[in-house]
Amino acid sequence: WYQRRVRVLGSVIVNNVGYYSLSLQDLHVTQLSLVSDQWILHSLESNIPLVVYPGASINIPFRAELAPKKSAYFSSVSLGGGPIVDTSSDHVLDLYRRSEACSEANTKNTDTSSPCYNMGMLVFWEGSVAEEGNKTRVLHAQHHTSLQASLVPQPDQMLSLGLSYQEAWSADFTTSPLLPVPVTLHITNCYNSSLTVLVTANTTAGKSPKDTLPFMWSGMVRHRLDIPDHVTRSIDLTAVFSTPGVYNINQFSVVVVREEGNEVPQIIQSTSLLRVEAL
Repeated sequence: WYQRRVRVLGSVIVNNVGYYSLSLQDLHVTQLSLVSDQWILHSLESNIPLVVYPGASINIPFRAELAPKKSAYFSSVSLGGGPIVDTSSDHVLDLYRRSEACSEANTKNTDTSSPCYNMGMLVFWEGSVAEEGNKTRVLHAQHHTSLQASLVPQPDQMLSLGLSYQEAWSADFTTSPLLPVPVTLHITNCYNSSLTVLVTANTTAGKSPKDTLPFMWSGMVRHRLDIPDHVTRSIDLTAVFSTPGVYNINQFSVVVVREEGNEVPQIIQSTSLLRVEAL
């Protein structure tokens, strides 16, 4: 989450586990649609078709922003550049409204300590099912899930933290086994006095979504900064990847050292996903 531009970065995990007793071949994820009158789904960095092979899974990152006023019910993005399914059509609406995800998304939040927003997500896909006699049948389907986003107050949050990086990369790992990616961590002192900040980049500090992959940091990974009040400092880092996949690069330990010597942990308020694809 960002204080000035409220947005959320998340991911949807799609597993190709087959279709009943039939063999589902390559599964193509063609569209994501967000169901909300407060959130708007935005385009992904990559326009490459997403294929899930039999027995495999893929983690699809997405971005949504809080609308300035209640407006759209559905917002959609195409994965692969194909036409967008009309989510206002009767058959799409009927399937969603009868789903468990719709019931969960319409459940009101009873916790008044922080704003909470419920949303629904539709995942559109198509795939071929092997049948007897060397025949195949193409399926077009939609799956549903519910999402919840909360704005949790952080009384000890004295820094505003953000990452800047390119979200989608392609690499030929047969010619070069490692892909270095530049990442910049921006640290703003929101306190009314100078702060001493300790930053450690490591792959165990952050909380990764399920099925995201490990990676390495290269170069200097420990930093100590003295940041005056209302001043921003930036740290340039290099993340190194060895295989294709989706990674959470929000892997930092950031603490403020108070005058009395105690350390106050700070939080980067979002998952920061980066996708690496093989050429």
